[in-house]
Amino acid sequence: MPAYFSMIMEFNRGELDFDNMKELSHYLKYAGLEFRDGAWNAAKESLDEIMDWNQKKLEEDFVLGYDEDASNDYKQMHFSYGGFSEVRGFIMNEEPIRGEFTFTLLIPQDEVHISEHTYKKEAVEKLKALATILWILPKTRTLQTELELCEGISPEIDIRGGALPAAYPFAIVSEKQFGNMDTSKYTAEHINAGGVILMPNWVKLV
Repeated sequence: MPAYFSMIMEFNRGELDFDNMKELSHYLKYAGLEFRDGAWNAAKESLDEIMDWNQKKLEEDFVLGYDEDASNDYKQMHFSYGGFSEVRGFIMNEEPIRGEFTFTLLIPQDEVHISEHTYKKEAVEKLKALATILWILPKTRTLQTELELCEGISPEIDIRGGALPAAYPFAIVSEKQFGNMDTSKYTAEHINAGGVILMPNWVKLV
């Protein structure tokens, strides 16, 4: 199994309502992600069927038990986007902390990252364009990126207190969150819907 690059959207369960997954589906399509098929136990299902399943699981506050069969879990999706060989999407509940859930897109890491702080410019620009559209999705708290061996994203509550988001190689936070951060070592690009794209100064694009 290859190492994966992750782009992670963070949401608060307090804002969960009946159509979160329908909204997410709409924005994924609008951003240019083309649904290919479901993964594993959802291989023959449509995007709507998968999202309806995931919506029900979120409303039940479902978390897969350690000894529970994976067929009961949230269902994953495969998309086409930007010429990447694989784009897989999935929901995680009570992540990164209790009371939150995330939607993650996985891409083979070697299609984005070269080594150390060096990334492929064309791939990063495609992902920034995608992230800029997904940020507009109502209720999105943060959008962070990480590599396979990173320590995970920073919860929004920590960012509000000054913690830095996972930005491998970029993150999107709100203008309000941005105002509480020490961003002296980042470049900042202000975008629609009150967002700010942060990229560490040490990131090199080639």
